[in-house]
Amino acid sequence: ILLLIGAVGKSAQIGSHTWSPDAMEGPTPVSASIHAATMVTAGVFMIARCSPLFEYPPTALIVITSAGAMTSFLAATTGILQNDLKRVIAYSTCSQLGYMIFACGISNYSVSIFHLMNHAFFKAL
Repeated sequence: ILLLIGAVGKSAQIGSHTWSPDAMEGPTPVSASIHAATMVTAGVFMIARCSPLFEYPPTALIVITSAGAMTSFLAATTGILQNDLKRVIAYSTCSQLGYMIFACGISNYSVSIFHLMNHAFFKAL
């Protein structure tokens, strides 16, 4: 449970999703783009890496799946309502992280890591 809480907090999932848009609202140094592209994806990588621990308990994958689905929907709908472009990009990142967590929740770790690599690559452009 504590590993899941750490991953949810790090990857800005539901319940802790408000810190990422607030952190991106400041000036745009390189550290902000690095933070958006790589730092928040560490939670997804940790869930994929610790997958045997989450496969054993029956309710762990249900919690991961529902957290990812709710985050992707909530972040996408909140991002639509924003006026600041940086906040829209931050909520878009949260929504994409929700898709990655959802893929981990349905035990499709290769798709999750593939989406993680694509997301980091295209954010770096």
